[in-house]
Amino acid sequence: MIFVDRFKKIREELGFSQEYLAEKLSISRQAVAKWEAGTAMPDILNLIEISNLFQVSLDYLLKGAACSIVTNTTTECEDFEIVSFIVEAKKSTYANFSAGKVEPSRNGSTDLAYEAGDFKYLDTYVGGANFSGTEVVYHKDSPVWSMNYSGRQLSGEVNHTIGFLTKALANVPLTMPYRGPGFFRDGKLVYINSAKGYFGWFQGFENIYYEDEHVYELVYHGGVVR
Repeated sequence: MIFVDRFKKIREELGFSQEYLAEKLSISRQAVAKWEAGTAMPDILNLIEISNLFQVSLDYLLKGAACSIVTNTTTECEDFEIVSFIVEAKKSTYANFSAGKVEPSRNGSTDLAYEAGDFKYLDTYVGGANFSGTEVVYHKDSPVWSMNYSGRQLSGEVNHTIGFLTKALANVPLTMPYRGPGFFRDGKLVYINSAKGYFGWFQGFENIYYEDEHVYELVYHGGVVR
């Protein structure tokens, strides 16, 4: 059943627990469990809300459409192709222990690059414990998408936190291709990422906590370039 498979897959990619999703939809956790077991289906109002929360189209959830990304109120396969490339590029560069390093484009910058087909990705940032950078995606040498970000270490050991962040970013989902998943945990470290908007125009925040201590924060925003 298409809905059952895709609903659970996306929920887990975003790091949403059944309890969290139930709270967002103002329903019981048991109702969410029934949807995932295929013994019940959400009504149309809940389906629309799920589509908005997951940032995917109803056709993707219900009919098995190949394109999932919602841009404004439409689904565009072109954007889905870009999203797939972005996720692949992120997993192959910063989330892969800064693989893909190239010559710096600015004084003191670290540049990471990745190419596949007609697409090129460049991530360039400056700083260390406090840093700022820009990611740009090119299609046939023309910029089509960009994201700016700034982050800082609040406390704790820098290498330990950055190593954990790298693990979190390796789980970047197609449904939220900006940084990492909605939630990721490794031992006492917890990563939380939240975003508003859609692939074409978005802003978000990511935070890392060690037990109850806030040890890292980052803000980001970006969208499609025309």
